Amino acid sequence: MNKTRRITAVILTLVIIFTAFTTSTFAAGTQVNDQTEYLESVREIIRQKYNGQIPEEEMEKATTLKGIFDTLDDYSEFMTSEEFDAFVSSLSGSIEGIGIQPAILDKDKYATVIKVFRNTPAWEAGILTGDQIAEVDGESVEGQPAEDVTDRIQGIPGTRVKLGLIRQGFKDLVRVEVTRAEIDIPSVHYEIRGDIGYIQIDLFGENTYSGVDEALGYFDGKNITRVVLDLRNNGGGYVDQAVKVARRFVPEGLITTLDYKDEGVKDETYYSSLKKPRYKLAVLVNEYSASASEILTGAVKDTKAGVVVGTKTFGKAKVQTFTPILSFEAFESLNRDNEIKSADASNFIYMIDDTQLAGWGKMTTGLYYTPNGDCIDLKGIEPNVRVTAQEPAGSSVQVNLMEPLSLTVKPNLGAKYFDVYIAEHILKLLKYDVDEPDMILDNKTVQAIKKFQKDNKVYSYGVLDYCTQKLLNDRLAAMKVIKDPVYSKAAQLIK
Repeated sequence: MNKTRRITAVILTLVIIFTAFTTSTFAAGTQVNDQTEYLESVREIIRQKYNGQIPEEEMEKATTLKGIFDTLDDYSEFMTSEEFDAFVSSLSGSIEGIGIQPAILDKDKYATVIKVFRNTPAWEAGILTGDQIAEVDGESVEGQPAEDVTDRIQGIPGTRVKLGLIRQGFKDLVRVEVTRAEIDIPSVHYEIRGDIGYIQIDLFGENTYSGVDEALGYFDGKNITRVVLDLRNNGGGYVDQAVKVARRFVPEGLITTLDYKDEGVKDETYYSSLKKPRYKLAVLVNEYSASASEILTGAVKDTKAGVVVGTKTFGKAKVQTFTPILSFEAFESLNRDNEIKSADASNFIYMIDDTQLAGWGKMTTGLYYTPNGDCIDLKGIEPNVRVTAQEPAGSSVQVNLMEPLSLTVKPNLGAKYFDVYIAEHILKLLKYDVDEPDMILDNKTVQAIKKFQKDNKVYSYGVLDYCTQKLLNDRLAAMKVIKDPVYSKAAQLIK
């Protein structure tokens, strides 16, 4: 990351919840004994900018940069420059890792893989949605936050990481070794379902608006005017990306207001100039829809730009910004003739380079409000229509999260491949006789495929060929409409 990008990132504004794409919660602290004035200047930055109750006594006792920021809320932390670069990359659509999204579900002891991105090392290694990560490189990660597990899995492309996975139906840990890579991960996925355009946004990263713009352009070319925007499990991201997306749907007027604690920072107000909304819109949310996704949801609900369907959102209206922190040596050098000394590197933006930074302080600096003036922090947003998603009988995953078969290989008896796992799930949902889904194409599954092929009037020989895979994908697409009650209700409402 060059100097300009690094220093100007001080104005980077985020509203995020912890996801697989964040770096570790705590950056490594460097002991700075006898640097009282320097540490006090860092504390003064927090007093000026931090929006929340400051634990003065604890903060005064802290003797490292990490320790000082650790005294604040769960969304604030100190990052080294390397960790900051990794954090920004995680929202850029490019990461160095294996291509999974872990999360702690309910009160589980282990992080669960809630998404495996296609054509990534994790996908090729056969890691499955629903796998729980028990070990990383032979060490237990029981009880560790998802972001810490993610940080241990990510690393330099070309290096390898060993995972021990708890998988339903397996008595012992499933062990895989995966080579890390530079991974481009889209945050937007879209398709046409009948006469409805469906857009799923995983998070609000640097490429989110361009992805939504591409989706809407595709829909426009097909004369699609009904859109379902799926923000379930979307933990947040960049404010400006959520606002840009909102401007495609929300009518002329206020979208959100960001209220900062620092009197030296101007509050931000975002508006839409859309004269007449083009689309009939439904937004899908759940308890994991947070932060930036709640900015968009709140704007849609308050302006009646669409109908919000699902369950109450997470409730996080805290805004985080980054402040570059000078190294002790740069602090001493740059402040030599200053009566009031500052560790805030943004005050010396044209005088320093990367080597003079200790790192970055990520702090909760403000709150955002919906167009009606509501602060939904710790409250969440109630949907217009409440619908709870339920796992369909016979499946261990929600239908709306299931990926289609990849159409890359034709597994036959004895083959071990991820597409077999998907096919068995679909067959099970269609009431064919298969065992608990795994990646191995056993004889029972072959018989089920033969019956499925016969029922669909294609050659019945038990091979999972491309024709059969396409038929299974068609059935999955239909089930996503029928067996996802949240989507089904939304589709009904916008028709």
